Amino acid sequence: MISPVKRSNGFYILLFCLVLVLGTLFYQSFLPGKVHFSNDGPLGAASAQFLQPPASFLGMWEDLNSIGFSAGSFSLGLTGLIYWILGPLYAAKFYPPLTLLILGLSAGFAFRQWKLAPVASVLGGLAAALNSDLFSNSCWGVGPQAISLGLDFVAVGLLGDRLTPRRWIRIALAGFAVGVSVVEGADVGAIFSVVVAAYVIYQAWIEEGVPVSRISRGVGRVFLVAVLAAFMATHALTGLISTYISGVVGTQQDSQTKEARWGWATQWSLPEQETLSLVIPGLFGYRMDTLGGANYWGGVGRDASWDRYFKEGNQGPKPDERAFVRHIGSGFYAGVLVVLLAIWTATQSFRKKDSVFTPNQRKLIWFWIGTFFISLLFAFGRHAPFYQLLYKLPYFSTIRNPIKFMHVANWSLIVLFAYGVHGLSRRYMETATTSTLDLVTRLQNLWAKAGTPEKRWLQGCLVAIAAALLGWGIYANARPQLEHYLQMVLFSGEMAHAIALFSISQVGWFVLFLILSVGTMALILSGQFTGSRARWGGILLGLVLVADLSRANQPWILYWNYKEKYASNAVIDLLREKPYEHRVAVLPFRAPPELSLFSEVYGIEWVQQLFQYYNVQSLDIIQMRSATLDMASYESAISSVVRRWELTNTRYLLGPTGYLEALNQQLDPQHRFRIVTRFEMVPKPGIARPTNYAELTAETSPNGQYALFEFTGALPRARLYTNWQVNTNEEAVLQELSSPTFDPSQKLLLSAGPLCPNATTTNQNIGTVEYASYTPKRIALKAKAEAPSVLLLNDKFDSSWRVTVDGKPAELLRCNYIMRGVYLQPGQHDVVFRFTVSNTPMYISLAAMGVAILLMGLLVVSKSDSAVVPETVPAPRETAKK
Repeated sequence: MISPVKRSNGFYILLFCLVLVLGTLFYQSFLPGKVHFSNDGPLGAASAQFLQPPASFLGMWEDLNSIGFSAGSFSLGLTGLIYWILGPLYAAKFYPPLTLLILGLSAGFAFRQWKLAPVASVLGGLAAALNSDLFSNSCWGVGPQAISLGLDFVAVGLLGDRLTPRRWIRIALAGFAVGVSVVEGADVGAIFSVVVAAYVIYQAWIEEGVPVSRISRGVGRVFLVAVLAAFMATHALTGLISTYISGVVGTQQDSQTKEARWGWATQWSLPEQETLSLVIPGLFGYRMDTLGGANYWGGVGRDASWDRYFKEGNQGPKPDERAFVRHIGSGFYAGVLVVLLAIWTATQSFRKKDSVFTPNQRKLIWFWIGTFFISLLFAFGRHAPFYQLLYKLPYFSTIRNPIKFMHVANWSLIVLFAYGVHGLSRRYMETATTSTLDLVTRLQNLWAKAGTPEKRWLQGCLVAIAAALLGWGIYANARPQLEHYLQMVLFSGEMAHAIALFSISQVGWFVLFLILSVGTMALILSGQFTGSRARWGGILLGLVLVADLSRANQPWILYWNYKEKYASNAVIDLLREKPYEHRVAVLPFRAPPELSLFSEVYGIEWVQQLFQYYNVQSLDIIQMRSATLDMASYESAISSVVRRWELTNTRYLLGPTGYLEALNQQLDPQHRFRIVTRFEMVPKPGIARPTNYAELTAETSPNGQYALFEFTGALPRARLYTNWQVNTNEEAVLQELSSPTFDPSQKLLLSAGPLCPNATTTNQNIGTVEYASYTPKRIALKAKAEAPSVLLLNDKFDSSWRVTVDGKPAELLRCNYIMRGVYLQPGQHDVVFRFTVSNTPMYISLAAMGVAILLMGLLVVSKSDSAVVPETVPAPRETAKK
């Protein structure tokens, strides 16, 4: 047999193709001043001090949000390694293409381990790396999901060889790969791990032997994979549980809590009609802000209240404007050729006679067909009844967004595509032929063989092309109705027109690539690429695949000029001066339309980008998945915004200048608000007409519409108290804190600790506190106490904090319900607060890595596997004779 790609060269060809394609698509990463867009991990967030490895591997205290909180640990995975090696700037440039490179190589490894044709390994790796679902998520900022899938490709690849005598080593390494997948993907990695477990059980079931023996072997393998996965992921799992489950609001598993969170958990569900996005890229648009009419207009991310409103014809009460009408940052496109070959693979697998696949391959293909349909049904979320079955399982209610199952659906399509390329290669490309017929004669002979499966397949393809052309015409003719619908779902008339034209054009692209894909398959089925011409068949398949997916993925690629985006201004310069001594917040009042510009810029650019980049600490929450129970109780009890600012060291506020009078007269009769500086929002230097909020900056002006206010009543970040009260009743503490008669500058409330020597005294002659040094996990203070005192540090209490006084351990006190402090005797003291988490989980994961490396070494240095001849399939029938 003549293969279009030699097995020994397949890896290098795939590596070359991936580097070439990804390097071309992401060429701007090599340009100075450019970084790739990221929603979940932009350069600003990646530059935050608390996130920097290697210190973040030992725990993270997120000090830039709210009053601080434990953010677990930076996981010991490939993402952590990339950020550690490259640093924030170069990671922001190269992380997205690197995640896709890892995914593509991992997929190619799996197909190679399954003994698929080398061309299938190369094209399957390309299909994985360019799959729009994973590609768009990497571009959105969640590249760990692509790495997670890549590692599960490695796992199923290692599990695929049933003949090697070192199978248990491979199973063990598969378990470690699943563990790193969970480290990278968190809940997505957990979903992938379930698929791997199902694959192991199914693989054992289709083996020879009695049913009980087969099932027991499968259960044993799953147990080993699960144990070693947990071994590897111990560090990450410990952080995830402590951060997102233990003590977090809404994670309780009672039926009432689950029912209350159903809408939240299923908001990102896939409407059934958007399944078409698998084969038509951009049919429902791309990102929310993509230009040229490519704005997303589907229903993913829509709050259920808007669904009800639209179904009622926009009648009745309008939902809260803060509820998402739609929100998405990723797509689901798999590729026309990928889906076409996946369907061909499925039809071939059900052929009992003359199938291009062996019996074992057919059974494995059935697994991936079933996985595709099951995951697709779950992805429908609240739009279908199937996800409810999963939601009832323990802790599935903590996994948000059913569309995550589209990752599994696309995984299945990639596998089916690779099997399809393998089948085409084995049956129609690798066998040498002596036929010298020209292309036209070959196609005529193929069509003349009435009743052959090839003819029936091509007939079906022609019907599909005709149906696509007809559907395109009908859709184009219905443009007025589409524009009417778009206006009904809150797009302007101009925007609706542009979106409709773009959506219709995408159907045209689908038709074009459907014709190209069918034409390529017809050429291969006719025998045009047999024998010495086999490589050209593989190249043609690759060109159609790469052209289709590269074109479709262009809108997901977005770059920033980071020097312009993160340029400071006079207001930011004030706030970033000793930012650990104060917090900042935006005024929580809805400004009139003519003054609403700053609140938009603040929410998108300042709090999410600039504050992170310059380590400015804000009371406003940038991103916190779920509130802890104590934080929820605290915020519920402290309803007065002024009291909340007072207790949380929120010294600076931003908003329209005209609010000064309202702040001093209506909110605070003590008149403790003053203007520090006034400013205007203006275009950044060199920008004449701004097109987005990133192109605006603050410029100080004596008559500026906006102001930086100082609230002089805010408690200092660190302060001594000689007057305190111990109260173990938490409800009573919250009630007193919220009381208008309570003066937090004069008395401190402790949940436990020493009794105050003289509780009748006022908080006078309290002494001084100064910062000696500050990092997010180590705060050093120099205190001079004139009397027995409690040092209050207005940062959130957490049991992982430790405190020393003059180098000796001291009791960490819980102050004002949620802050931390320490008792001091009179005199001068060096006080150090340290955030420390147990290193045991990290050491366990490091040990797992060591074992994995040892097993890989054993696999490499041991005797090479004896050459395994690929499972044979019936030879192709000649399409014509000389």
